[in-house]
Amino acid sequence: MNAATTVAFPVFAVIAAGYFAGRFRFASAEDSAALNRFVFRFGFPAALFALMSGAKGLTALDARIAFSYGAPALIVMALAYLIGRRAFALDPQTAGAHAFASVIGNAVFLGLPIALGVEGWARPFVTLMLVEGILIIGVGAALMAPRDENQGAGLAARTIAFVKRPLTNPLVAAALAGFAFALLGFDLAAPVRTFFELLGRAAGPVALFSLGLFFATHPAPPVGETLGKTFAIFALKMALLPVLCFTLAAALHVDQSVYKGALALFTVTPTAVGAYVMASQYGRYVEETAAAIACTTALSIFSITAVLVFFAV
Repeated sequence: MNAATTVAFPVFAVIAAGYFAGRFRFASAEDSAALNRFVFRFGFPAALFALMSGAKGLTALDARIAFSYGAPALIVMALAYLIGRRAFALDPQTAGAHAFASVIGNAVFLGLPIALGVEGWARPFVTLMLVEGILIIGVGAALMAPRDENQGAGLAARTIAFVKRPLTNPLVAAALAGFAFALLGFDLAAPVRTFFELLGRAAGPVALFSLGLFFATHPAPPVGETLGKTFAIFALKMALLPVLCFTLAAALHVDQSVYKGALALFTVTPTAVGAYVMASQYGRYVEETAAAIACTTALSIFSITAVLVFFAV
């Protein structure tokens, strides 16, 4: 059986199960919120800490793949911001929301469960998550925040606030803590490691089920009304970003198949539900972000399956 059958089908089947549970009212939006809290605060942080605490530290290859994603992601974010300002006449904060939705991928609820299921992909995928969690979330939050939020603060205070913001993310904090644990040469006792791994194994299927439930229990986004902006996000997120990342990775000689597979999966994941959460928090670009999530998630059925067919062996 190929990867599309062994990995992709079960993944999207669990999403479908969550969707139908919501449609037939076996579960509610409140259930989805509770499941998301478990995944975000406990399940995936436990999985990331267990994974990174057993690592031997970042290598030159890890640095190259991190740069292969980080640099193109910033370029695409800057381009999306300019498109938002010039083509759609958005104000700076709304253009920031447009830029954020054009780059941030659903690594947590969709990509990571798949990466954990393919041998060798988890480690480079988590490295990419760290780059996204620290760099992209930090820049996105800075672009979307009201301009008067940091008025009166000095450069040092603004810089500290910028660095601290992604560290409040449990996923980033857990992965960094695990990496520091490994770097210091500590080893988890077998029962403790089993605890983290057991908790972490529950996160993947719960996240996928919750994603389907989320779509079933929220109003359908106005795709037709936001078609131009949705297409712009789709083109940058699902086409330009993967092309730039793979071009740079090839130039930097990222040749290992598991690293290329993890990078491919990371770049073709759809716009993250977290973009909707952040847009809602700031009250900007909410409907457009929801439409982008719906469209890119539908496309990801094909893009992720293609990645698994070509890269998972």
